[in-house]
Amino acid sequence: MLRRTALKTAVALSCLLPVVALGSAGSYAGNKTAKLGDAAIIAIYNQVNSFDIETALVGQTKAHSSDVRALAEMVARDHTGVRKAAHELAGKIGVTPKLPAGRAAAAKTHYDAIGKLRAKSGAAFDRAYLLHEIEFHTAAMDAVKTVLLPAVKDPELKAHFETVLPHFLHHLNETKRIAKKLDAK
Repeated sequence: MLRRTALKTAVALSCLLPVVALGSAGSYAGNKTAKLGDAAIIAIYNQVNSFDIETALVGQTKAHSSDVRALAEMVARDHTGVRKAAHELAGKIGVTPKLPAGRAAAAKTHYDAIGKLRAKSGAAFDRAYLLHEIEFHTAAMDAVKTVLLPAVKDPELKAHFETVLPHFLHHLNETKRIAKKLDAK
């Protein structure tokens, strides 16, 4: 249970670090998104998509269950497409993505989680991967809705997020479905 809580916290922090990285907690009491511009938003979004692609690639190679492997393949494919679309959109709207200071901590958290996943095998890997993906997609969707989307200035970027969120919800629902099927609680 302690490992699950630690993983849950690590995943949530890797997605929500934009808030922490941009200032003290007190400065965000009334306005969490004040310092995020579209360049930072796209960069954070691409980073988080890359995290899930990398995790899915591990899932493709280590999954014990064919359901988990198929989920990982879908997640890798979809997030690769979304990251490409975000990159193309950045060029179209004239934005050069730039990660804000402090995002290296998110990368460290992500790679620590990857290391823990790689250390597992068989059904234990499947369970850990599914729980990771549930927490990751929940935290990522929350970050998009509450941190990134409210700060977006460009209407095309905002429309992109609004279009993509239902697909991320689909990933979350599929992951929960497979977790229930495999009794991965």
